[in-house]
Amino acid sequence: MYVYGTPERLFVNSTLGCRSRCSYCYLPALNLGINADSLFVLPSTEIINMIENHEYFSSGRNGTIISIGCYSECWDELVRDSTLEIISYLLKKGNSVQFATKRFVSSECIDVLHSYIQWKGQLTIFISSTSISHWDKVERNTDSPSVRFESFRISKEYNIPTYLYIKPVLSSITINDLDTYSEIMRKYDVEGVVIGAKFIKSDDENTEFAPVGEQVLKECNITNDAIVMFDAFSSEFNTFRESIKAVEYWRKM
Repeated sequence: MYVYGTPERLFVNSTLGCRSRCSYCYLPALNLGINADSLFVLPSTEIINMIENHEYFSSGRNGTIISIGCYSECWDELVRDSTLEIISYLLKKGNSVQFATKRFVSSECIDVLHSYIQWKGQLTIFISSTSISHWDKVERNTDSPSVRFESFRISKEYNIPTYLYIKPVLSSITINDLDTYSEIMRKYDVEGVVIGAKFIKSDDENTEFAPVGEQVLKECNITNDAIVMFDAFSSEFNTFRESIKAVEYWRKM
């Protein structure tokens, strides 16, 4: 589970589990913890070795897309150094790299990565948020939205495409902040937005498997709230249902 995926994309995790305790988290469905006092973090050298020896990994701009995290918060202070080392290595290899976080991404961290970026969009960042007005209830051990949204300003200074990542849209909660999200997009001149559905454990044969979860998780049907938000953002901003579409956009430029 540290490194897995397809020839198109590999998901990479230095640890398994998360300390954020988000109310909608899918990790418990995979028997992974979300409230540990500490995390067991594999050395970056070990993760890199797993990537290099993975049957689906190929290097280069047209090689495997790398998504950092999915079973962890890759910017947790206990994991961040390993994340930076892994991303730096993969940027030097020429691969497209993306990561999503509910933490503040500082200029000091971006400065570590910036010199290894070979073209605009090789690194893409997704600042995750499912609620602004109720963040302390649904995303309990995360940085506040006002703090994490400052990452947009910093990444803009380094010319790194960074997206607002609203996934999942929580029914009757997320949509209440639609106007505020739009104001944030304009304030920071955000590159675009991703609007997505929740991942759950389900036996519904008519529901597609989620890209993560190794065919344990499935994508919920898109809700009316998500449709309304997607349409509203689409009228003004670059809007996607999956983050990989934004990554592919830059890789083809």
